[in-house]
Amino acid sequence: MLEEAAVVRQLASQGQDDLVGMLRLGVIYTIGPYLLPHLIPRLHRRAPKMPLQIEENYTALLSERLKAGDLDVLILSLPFDEPGVATQAVYEEPFVVLMPLGHPLEAATQVDAATLARQDLLLLGPGHCFRDQVLRFCPECNRLSVTSDNMQRTLEGSSLETIRLMVTTGVGITVLPYTSVSGYAYPSDLLSIRPFEAPAPTRVVALAWRKSFPRQRVIALLAEAIRACPLGEAVRLLE
Repeated sequence: MLEEAAVVRQLASQGQDDLVGMLRLGVIYTIGPYLLPHLIPRLHRRAPKMPLQIEENYTALLSERLKAGDLDVLILSLPFDEPGVATQAVYEEPFVVLMPLGHPLEAATQVDAATLARQDLLLLGPGHCFRDQVLRFCPECNRLSVTSDNMQRTLEGSSLETIRLMVTTGVGITVLPYTSVSGYAYPSDLLSIRPFEAPAPTRVVALAWRKSFPRQRVIALLAEAIRACPLGEAVRLLE
């Protein structure tokens, strides 16, 4: 209540303009590097008096900071169900398979879960919701890593970009969200991308904010600016 009262006082001092004053934005690690470079210029053009304080983190930690009033809005992937928090889906993106050039999977036009489970798969460490989403799509990836010579490598503390570089060296393959490869200039002698067989795994990217957050124009602006970003042709915008 005290935090919300402070925001209301801030808005009053700014002439009741939601788009004036600092916005504290939290973004999960697997979205921030690919969305923010496009989003920030668009936000600045639409709201030049709204500076951004940005924090990248895991979903669980961002959630706690949102509920504590340390952050105003989050950009994350669904599902996200917290008491007192509202969400708005903005876009849905498929997952794709990234492999080194010359890998046997290059012969396939699409990849299915059974084929993925037989590969040396590089995954983010525990705490990343993207890791959990991949394993929900292909639970065999987790089981086979324990029961066979197929070694699933869990890379704690790593980023998608670090895993991408490891793939170029031939250590294994990985699964990435589409926006992390859309428009990416791959050297032709290093990497290759394949889509999943339908129905492909996807994730829904959404905004989340406390229901008591008074700056509702900010939410509408964020959603509009994200949808205006060049996310790639395989992304489905959600209204």
